[in-house]
Amino acid sequence: MLNGRAWATLVLAAACATVSAQSPVPDFSGNWRIDDAQSGRSIDVWGQTRARVLVITQTPLELTLITDGGGLNVPVDLQRYRLDGDELFVRDESLGELANFARKVRTVAHWDGHALKTETETVSESIDARTGALTTGRGITSVLTFRLGAGENELLVERTGYRAHPPPLLHGQPYDRATDLAYNVDRVRYVKATTR
Repeated sequence: MLNGRAWATLVLAAACATVSAQSPVPDFSGNWRIDDAQSGRSIDVWGQTRARVLVITQTPLELTLITDGGGLNVPVDLQRYRLDGDELFVRDESLGELANFARKVRTVAHWDGHALKTETETVSESIDARTGALTTGRGITSVLTFRLGAGENELLVERTGYRAHPPPLLHGQPYDRATDLAYNVDRVRYVKATTR
């Protein structure tokens, strides 16, 4: 029979073994160029195009994403994701100063094993002139899932999205998720660019 001190030592040793057995999270940092031949035909994900280049900077706390030649429909300087699962809300000034209207970008990231899933959504806020109530509008949430491929010189990115609040009508027709391009899925392969 173990006494209290021996039991505590055993539990601590098991916890340390579990932590040390867990592999570190992947580092997606680098300049990545699209591999057109291996990515196939682009699939429309509601106006979100494939980026030709991804520049990813990752620290233990945050990942930042810069896209070139396509990508997300938000300003590049707002593509920041906390790696602890907390949401970021950053004011988007790209539309200029608008009376009684604020646009923000919501970002969040979640680890799923060795894959990192990021969400990016535009959120608008305005005050109803008649009631004084705050009205919040939510756009399509763009979802990117990042995985490293062979030899860590390959980056596999899955692009899709969703609507937090589907509209009653879309293009003059009753809303039907089956025909909503926001939910399409596109898989893209990137290769790490080397500098000489």
